[in-house]
Amino acid sequence: MSAKGRLPHLPYVLLGAMSIVSFGGPFLIFVVVRGGESARWPPDRAIEWITIALVFSLLITLFFACVTIGWWYPPPPRARRP
Repeated sequence: MSAKGRLPHLPYVLLGAMSIVSFGGPFLIFVVVRGGESARWPPDRAIEWITIALVFSLLITLFFACVTIGWWYPPPPRARRP
């Protein structure tokens, strides 16, 4: 029986980061939006818009990376049958 190679850690790191952003991002947005002069929508400060844009762009980037991670690694070599 042959030993299999180690699995790469990057897919797990990306999935963990996407999980943190998808669960923590809405709470961060809520906290930042509630901190301005007006706690209603639309946000009245630039930092609120920047936070919203960063959370969404980070989430979209991580999602795209998780979906396309299979393209980053070459497929395992096929074993030749004797």
